[in-house]
Amino acid sequence: MGQGEFSGRVALVTGGSRGIGRAICQRLAKAGAWVAINHSASAEAAEATLEQIRAEGGDGGVYQADVSSFEATSAMFDAIESDRGPVDLLVANAGIASFKDDANMPVDLWRRILSVNLDGTFHCVWRAKESMLARDYGRVVCISSINGISPSRIRPDRLIAYGTSKSAVIGFSRNCAMAFGPAIRINCVAPGLIDTDMTRDMSDEMRDRIVAATPVARVGKPEDVAELTYFLLSDAASFITGQTYVTSGGIVTLP
Repeated sequence: MGQGEFSGRVALVTGGSRGIGRAICQRLAKAGAWVAINHSASAEAAEATLEQIRAEGGDGGVYQADVSSFEATSAMFDAIESDRGPVDLLVANAGIASFKDDANMPVDLWRRILSVNLDGTFHCVWRAKESMLARDYGRVVCISSINGISPSRIRPDRLIAYGTSKSAVIGFSRNCAMAFGPAIRINCVAPGLIDTDMTRDMSDEMRDRIVAATPVARVGKPEDVAELTYFLLSDAASFITGQTYVTSGGIVTLP
């Protein structure tokens, strides 16, 4: 592999061990990037992702860090830079959700969701930006959600913290795009219902209602998100920054 558009580039994908993150890791490796696969507590899954990448002719490494901690995030960047060099392509994908009744949501759960989804995105971008600005090259995609654009019509009482955190990721990305251009391009991808471990926790009833309301009438695949992420990181998207792209099968649309 290694001769694609990202040959010689170092990519970091947070939450890269499974689901959307794994698919993005594989897609970037296919384009020639050396991929740092981040995980918080899924070492076995992260190693499996790396094995898949190597079986397909790519390469990378596995790095553990809870991105809700800036110290842990910074240490991860130090390790990647020591092993391979500065990060050129960043995908802030790590995220958590809760499908419990928000009326009974404890404050600690609110804080944990915001700390991973929003603070974790901030920590990664903040640690990456100085090197990107110094080298006049940086490409960032932050994974948001359709719940960050429009509150869920299916179960609006279940995703208040998650939707709030993902709205904030969109606002953060827009502001960074303005502040750090032209050296750094930063965009958001807002997936709808994607078949991952996170969404498998929801009830069959909720899943069926979402699919019934989706124009393409199916659950999304991680590869659907990976292809859009790859495009936004690529030179084909060289005039695109500060934008949010929806991959939801049409259940949520932007003007």
